[in-house]
Amino acid sequence: MCIRDRPLPAFDLTALGSGEPLNRASVTGTPALFNVWATWCVSCRVEHPYLTELARAGVAIYGINYKDEDAAALRWLDELGDPYILSVADREGTLGLDLGVYGAPETYLVDGEGVVRYRHVGVVDERVWTTILEPVYREFGGEGGQ
Repeated sequence: MCIRDRPLPAFDLTALGSGEPLNRASVTGTPALFNVWATWCVSCRVEHPYLTELARAGVAIYGINYKDEDAAALRWLDELGDPYILSVADREGTLGLDLGVYGAPETYLVDGEGVVRYRHVGVVDERVWTTILEPVYREFGGEGGQ
């Protein structure tokens, strides 16, 4: 599902784990993937290893931990690895609602200006990355992932 020229919604939330205050300006400035995930999401567990590979290859990925419990989410990242630059703690789902999230996982490609350029509903795997997300990521100046 392609969404063009829609700004990442404004928000005032915190970073999972640190409690650092976050807003739109905190997470924009370079092209990045924004991955909506939760510990209760079976498909999120399926895609997690591939996101970890992308992050290791230099792809910028932010997490949006959606309607989850902090302790469970931190355990998940400790056990499975943390591919995210940081995860926004969207405990009540307000950011997800403003984004139009149907459920997890969903991945949004956001350009350096903070504009959502693409939305992918479902698991990100190698096929989705190479045929859909990577070309758009590169179009807007994204690096890594080779």
